[in-house]
Amino acid sequence: MSKALQRLNLPGLAVMALCAGLWELYCRTLGAHFGSIASTSATVVALRDLLFDGPLAEQLWHTASVATVGWIIASALGFVFGLFLGLSRMAWTYSMASIEVLRSIPSISFVSIAVLLFGFSAKTEMVIVVYVSLWPMLLGTLGGIRAAPAGLLEVARIFRLSSAATFFKIILPVALPVILVGLRLSLTLSIALTVVAEMIGNPEGLGFGIVSSQQAMQPAAAFAYLLVIGVMGWGLNAAFGLATRRFAFAHERLS
Repeated sequence: MSKALQRLNLPGLAVMALCAGLWELYCRTLGAHFGSIASTSATVVALRDLLFDGPLAEQLWHTASVATVGWIIASALGFVFGLFLGLSRMAWTYSMASIEVLRSIPSISFVSIAVLLFGFSAKTEMVIVVYVSLWPMLLGTLGGIRAAPAGLLEVARIFRLSSAATFFKIILPVALPVILVGLRLSLTLSIALTVVAEMIGNPEGLGFGIVSSQQAMQPAAAFAYLLVIGVMGWGLNAAFGLATRRFAFAHERLS
């Protein structure tokens, strides 16, 4: 068996194929009288039509690019602010109350505010993605830095390590696993909020495709868009996982 086949989750793919077959059977029997659902075969046909004769490629590129760019911006801002709050006790003391209030605001409620401020535009979409995706990275960085064991920090003081050496040799390695979790959560949120923003605040992308299909009473096309969104999310998460493993491997070789 080749390495490519060994890496495939064949039992998982088999379960997916079984679910697709069962859904097809349901739509052709018990669900045949429902006009708002689409069978597996109808979804595949709609997906083919959207890909070759529709705007799917352009919409996919728009959604994936906005989600990725928004995630990168949010991750950078979250890391910087989390680093500042984690290393500065004064900043943490005076800022945490405001941060707790802001992060408690439901993500969906911010969409309407962004539309009021920026209208139905790509700027609205980007602002929503960055604002919502910022929090997991900020809180993950902050929590990881503040989780550095006091014993290790005391050892650093005994050996008179500089602030930079203490950060790179003790604090950052301890915080890194939590930071990576924050990165992954931010990526998931960026994908979800990109689609939500397109459905409500920006007439572009896969989210708008779902709304258009719904309004045109084309359930097969709507299901096809949902399938594409799922595959896109899986692809971006898989790319992140691969990059994380490569980073960990390179770090082990350098250590």
